[in-house]
Amino acid sequence: MEILFNWNIKEKPEDFIVKEVAEYPFSKNGKYFLYLLIKRNMNTKEITAPYRLWYAGLKDKNALTFQYVSSDKYLGELIKERRDKETFFIMYFLGRIKKRVKIGHLKGNKFSIKLKGNSIELKDWFINYYDLQRIERNLNKGKKLLLTLSENKSWKKLKWLENFYIEAYLSYIWNKSLELYLMENFEGYFIKEKKFKFFIPYTDYSYLFQNIQKFWPILGYKVKLNDTEKLFYRKVLTEEGLDFDSLIEKLKSLKLKGDYRKTFLKAEDIKVNKERIEFFLSKGAYATMYLKHIYSNF
Repeated sequence: MEILFNWNIKEKPEDFIVKEVAEYPFSKNGKYFLYLLIKRNMNTKEITAPYRLWYAGLKDKNALTFQYVSSDKYLGELIKERRDKETFFIMYFLGRIKKRVKIGHLKGNKFSIKLKGNSIELKDWFINYYDLQRIERNLNKGKKLLLTLSENKSWKKLKWLENFYIEAYLSYIWNKSLELYLMENFEGYFIKEKKFKFFIPYTDYSYLFQNIQKFWPILGYKVKLNDTEKLFYRKVLTEEGLDFDSLIEKLKSLKLKGDYRKTFLKAEDIKVNKERIEFFLSKGAYATMYLKHIYSNF
């Protein structure tokens, strides 16, 4: 069965509110300055780049978001900038800290999302796929970049944007290889958004917990794959016109080590009223993917 996901989540930024959850102990003699950044209709890097700020994670553009950033310098108690009627950011100084904010140094995020009359069937788990924000516009650029580097024998340290594109493609093949593994082991259905489909098993959390791998590898030269993981990655890469062993060698040349990502997660502190759903997700998870799992407009 294939279901169309037609939840227009972000008609306006207040429909999708994200609040970062992290702990940064204050220190009177701290070397760094901690700020709370509130932004609307802006990318995180639009603000952090010109102000030379450090952040723990990128937040959605088409949303109202709250996150922590740090600076090497004191920038004032309050900074406000409005780009237009719909676009602004505000930064509040919170205090001094010993260590700067770093990528990944957060517990997770709290979400408050408008339901807009959509029917939902609550569950507290979801498959931890990367969602469209990560892959839609970037995977083809990442694949092309990998192929181009291969043809030109251009081994080099990647620039930030190059790395971003390649990691988006690696995220896509992570999705597809895990999906094949799940389809081999579970009955389920597909939920489709635009041209992308995601396989969702018919199961409950306890059965899922007992019967599938807790982690699935993100390809890289330091990651060790078992026979099952290799089997499904090889299938995906064959469909993509790539060779598994050659790709691993390429990732080694590019110094991309790989990692392990949880195959499924639980949403916590779930609250629902007539107009909104609220929940907490650990870092790296996509709220929109959880929504796909509870969507029941069919």
